[in-house]
Amino acid sequence: MAPHISIRDLGPIGRADLELKPLTIFVGPNNSGKSYAALTVYSLVRSMGEPDPFTGAFFSRRYRNFHRFFDQTAPELDAVKKVLRRPTVDVESVFSGQVDFQVMPDELQDLVRGESKILTDPLAERIAYEFERCFGVNLNDLGRRNRNTERSEFEIDVNDESTGLRWNLQCRNDKLLTTKWEPDISRGRIPLGPSRPGQHIMDDPVRALELLIDGYVSHLVNGYSVDAHYLPASRSGILQGHKTLSSLIVGRASRAWIEPMNVPRLPGVITDLIQSLLLLGQRDNPPANLSAIVQFLESNVTQGRIDIHNRLEYPEINYANESGTFQLHQVSSTISEIAPLVLFLKYLIEPGNLFILEEPESHLDPANQRHLARAIAMMVNAGVRVLLTTHSDIFLNQINNLMKIRDLSSEE
Repeated sequence: MAPHISIRDLGPIGRADLELKPLTIFVGPNNSGKSYAALTVYSLVRSMGEPDPFTGAFFSRRYRNFHRFFDQTAPELDAVKKVLRRPTVDVESVFSGQVDFQVMPDELQDLVRGESKILTDPLAERIAYEFERCFGVNLNDLGRRNRNTERSEFEIDVNDESTGLRWNLQCRNDKLLTTKWEPDISRGRIPLGPSRPGQHIMDDPVRALELLIDGYVSHLVNGYSVDAHYLPASRSGILQGHKTLSSLIVGRASRAWIEPMNVPRLPGVITDLIQSLLLLGQRDNPPANLSAIVQFLESNVTQGRIDIHNRLEYPEINYANESGTFQLHQVSSTISEIAPLVLFLKYLIEPGNLFILEEPESHLDPANQRHLARAIAMMVNAGVRVLLTTHSDIFLNQINNLMKIRDLSSEE
């Protein structure tokens, strides 16, 4: 069962109901909200998909008000101690991920459910930050204006039937607030843990609760907790100009102590792409199933190899074929558009990641659009979750053809 996202009154979107599948395609005329919908998905996944660098958990104590936690939950902590010391409770099993939430002692279930709500406000703040960062505008400028209050208001519903989570977020008074958090644990199994070796759970009820709550909430948002990569429609220009932009910022930074450093505000998807380009080359070879896609694209679309040089310094992107080696500004628009897709597959994308591409068919002739559709199908079959925006009937028809072909026998 795929996660559902409902959007109301966000930018040009009056209402949109999205179901995220292994392949999701947004189709529509200009200014109908395709990019807004894609950026909404990206912002949500970015908010919930990056684990704490210190604990490895998606939600940790740094997102909680621990003064409140200590002041108001002392009786509950005492109850946890008593439960964990019962001879009928297998503590090691509870914190090894082998016991379902439903079979845990009732006192622990009630406490974890109640304390999980504490996470919704800081998590909403984190989502609001990602919305402003990714869209490159203030939260107040994203929604539609309420005629009565002249305030910007929008609403997002997250519904994941696989985990039973129903979650409503509303932008009110320039803030993103959780108005509903309704986990339904009867819909699915919720394994908890695991604890780390050397942790004395019996003597540390706060840490015990932290593990339980982290496991519980991480499971509820599991459908969105993935690494996400975004290729915006302006990718070819960024690919050719990111070195100049980076040099400009570094040059200004060296004078920041002398004069004010004014850096233009860039949408987060642009800065994410530039940062990704700087990290290229840290992986030697892609997984075998993704390597086959790279070979397919280089053989059929670019008809030459796209790669990077000077890995230890600033990465340079080159295109090489039988005629020689060329820098990216010397090649055709087709190669410039496909280059970031090839490089992401070579060095960044992993099976299980979410890969969002805006108008991947740009600057491709009909034959190459059909090749690209085959490459997209290969990505999905390799386990990459793909979300696209497109205007191309040729590209869509080829995707439909591939879906129909899959239903036929090998003889047919």
